Amino acid sequence: MKADTAFRNFATSGRDTADPAALLDRIGHSYAALRAQAAGNAFDRLFAQLNRTTMAAADLLAGIGASDTLTLGSQRDYDAQQALLLTELAQVEALVGPSPEQLMTAEYAEATVRAAEALSILATLRADTAALHGALVDTLRRALFPGVTDPVELALSEVGFADPISAAARFREWDEGRCAVLATSAERRAMKAVVPGLLQAIAHFPDPDAVLAVFDEIVVRQPAGVALFSSFEARPSLLLSMLGVIGRAPSLARHLVVQPQLVGRMIDSSVFAPVPKGAEVEAELRHMLAGTDAHAGALRMAEAVNAHRFALGLQTLEATADLVDIAQGSTDLAEATLNVVTAHVLAEMAAIHGKVPGSEFLILGLGRFGGSELTHRSDLDLVYLFTGDHRTNSDGRRPLDANEYFSRVARRVSTMMATMTTLGPLYQVDTRLRPWGAKGLLACSVDCFDAYHRDEAWTWEHMALTRARPVFGSDAGRETLKRLVTCRLRSPRNRATLIADALKMRGDIARNKAPRGAFDVKLVQGGLVDLEFAVHTLQLNHHVGLHPRLRAAIRSLVVAGLADRSLIGAHDLLSRLLIALRTVSPHAHEPAPERRDAIAQACGLADWDALVTAYAQARSIVSAAWQSAIASVPTAQAA
Repeated sequence: MKADTAFRNFATSGRDTADPAALLDRIGHSYAALRAQAAGNAFDRLFAQLNRTTMAAADLLAGIGASDTLTLGSQRDYDAQQALLLTELAQVEALVGPSPEQLMTAEYAEATVRAAEALSILATLRADTAALHGALVDTLRRALFPGVTDPVELALSEVGFADPISAAARFREWDEGRCAVLATSAERRAMKAVVPGLLQAIAHFPDPDAVLAVFDEIVVRQPAGVALFSSFEARPSLLLSMLGVIGRAPSLARHLVVQPQLVGRMIDSSVFAPVPKGAEVEAELRHMLAGTDAHAGALRMAEAVNAHRFALGLQTLEATADLVDIAQGSTDLAEATLNVVTAHVLAEMAAIHGKVPGSEFLILGLGRFGGSELTHRSDLDLVYLFTGDHRTNSDGRRPLDANEYFSRVARRVSTMMATMTTLGPLYQVDTRLRPWGAKGLLACSVDCFDAYHRDEAWTWEHMALTRARPVFGSDAGRETLKRLVTCRLRSPRNRATLIADALKMRGDIARNKAPRGAFDVKLVQGGLVDLEFAVHTLQLNHHVGLHPRLRAAIRSLVVAGLADRSLIGAHDLLSRLLIALRTVSPHAHEPAPERRDAIAQACGLADWDALVTAYAQARSIVSAAWQSAIASVPTAQAA
């Protein structure tokens, strides 16, 4: 079948078929001529880079002739060296010429002649290295795809597609209007106009095949009537934004695949609007949850929540909002979801078992949820509580005692919050911070909770309590919890025991949960775990900065003279970096090169190098803060 003109236009770029060995020989002659003419060390960087580039070319040429395991990855080192060579050539070309001091001297004419000769050699060198690159790329593609003769497939192989035949087939399906979104002639015309730029953009990613596969999946899931390619044609930035999601944040790209309606929100830009808060989002979620089919309602609600999470993730990726605001937005969304789900479960329980007289169900959020610092996929640390006498029975037709009643509520809330979607569980709920951990009741009375933290809780449990925040309950119930938590945190404690416990706990974490890499922001030395240990030790020791938000707690410690002001900036950088990494590179020990600038920009820094420098400084500040917090401990114990 003939390829469409739009695809053939992309394939028209000529391929240099010069002999690579002959080109290498010519480059060697140019190198010798340039070295003979060069004075001083002005060309040394160029010579070194030229050596690296020609060695990479020779290795690739040898591999083409000898290796049975040749892949497109064999070309990547050579591509990188060629790009560096072009940079060095440009820098040398800018330097060649008489110096200003020679302008009015007898040396000027001779210097001008030498410069012209050098520029001529450099021009030949530039042309030959470019021709060599083109010839090797062509030779490599023909070695990898010996049966490919179609110009579209050849063009796709040349820009880096490992499977050009499948890629070309995708484009032909678009051209034939097999997708609902391409049913109209207007959309097909727009598609043909967009394809050349689309291919060039995809070619910049390390794995063009994977990017195209996801992009195609998004396209084929779009319903008829969506002006997809027309929007891409009118707004090329929209296309680049979508490709950026696919290539730099695969976890976000899954949202576009399984929730096709989100593409419409990208087209009309509503995805960049602030996520609704409080009563507004709760009303939306209640509407989704309503209906006789409870499971279907839970899925509708989960889909609405995931749509808002995608918006927050996209705003992170494109640096259109401050990451502190993103974390607060993620927290507000989770809290609204929890409020709607809990109210729904309580209503269900009341319909069957009645209510427990004199009791109220309360939820305490801890960890990043309590501290209003949720990332894109943070767990929710929850403690389920209730007021009143645990021996009281509910007043419905099938009564339960308070312990059983509220434990069932807690179990049902956890299950609904973890509703399984095509993107995985909506939220992972962790209840291990309840009294007695996994051995304790899933929901316990407030009196029991207070007695446990007064008489039995370990130091680490009180450290966790520093980030406790009521997230469900009446205003009066929330105030009761706040007073209880504050009272326990202000309890007198032995400083030596506190610091010894903190050191032991931090040591246990270091031994049992080593960092996965340099960018495991939580677990590295000088990371967020060290920062939290330092802050919590100071909070419990001095009863200062008892606020669930670390940012507010650190500021209070600074004002009190208990922490250096630089710790504020260190915490901000580490927190922003964690949020960005969890969105863009959630599973990588170190972010892939194509994702690094997006992470840096999300953190408010110009580029990756600036971020690496700031990260090192922040870790140094945190390490110093941790050492300061335990400074009164004898050296042998602190070690």
